[in-house]
Order: sequence, then structure tokens, then C-alpha cells
Amino acid sequence: MPIFQKKFAPKIAPPRTQRLNIGCPPPAEDVYDFRTITLNLVDKQLCFIDGVWMNGLKPSVAGSLPATSGATVNTADDLLRMKRRMKTLEQENNMLQVKLDVLVDLLTENVIELNDIKNQ
Repeated sequence: MPIFQKKFAPKIAPPRTQRLNIGCPPPAEDVYDFRTITLNLVDKQLCFIDGVWMNGLKPSVAGSLPATSGATVNTADDLLRMKRRMKTLEQENNMLQVKLDVLVDLLTENVIELNDIKNQ
């Protein structure tokens, strides 16, 4: 009688090939249809684009016309989006300038130390 013998070995369950709910049809919707959410109110239409609720229609497809004053609303939304993008780019630029200043300071310290070592 071996000491290290397996005493319990469960059977591996076979993969399921059939659906459990035979009476239910498979889902026919496409998941990508739900990526842009639109909310229609009495006099406004809001779209959830890039994590922000925007006024007006989603970006129009070629050949289609916006239903209401979509052109002015879309330009305002584009302006808001560009302002947000400009703000993030300015923050990134400031961070890169700080990093550059630190690296220049380190380089000047190393050059000074190297010159001191050469002079000795």
C-alpha cells in the first residue's frame, strides 16, 4: 500500500454543448449598438460620448442631416471636448518641463563633479 497514493480524484465534467434553456432563442442584438447612449427629452437630445453627456446628436453619418440645431450643438460639444483636451495637454506639458528641469540640474551637477575630479 503506497503512502502517497491519490485517495480522491474527481471526474472532469464534460463541456456543455447544448443550451440549458432550449425554448429561448439566442440573443440577436449586437453589443456595439449599445456603446453610444442617447436620451431623448422633449426639447433636447443628450448623448453619452467618451464618458461625458453631450447636447445634441451623436456625430452624424455621411449623407444624413441632423434633426434639430445639431450643427451649433455639435460645434459647442467639439469646443468643450477640445478645451478638455487642451487642458490635459497643458498639464502633460508642464509635467514634462519639470522633468526636463530636473534632468538638466542632474546633468549640471555631474558635469561640475567631473570637472572637479579632472582638476585634481
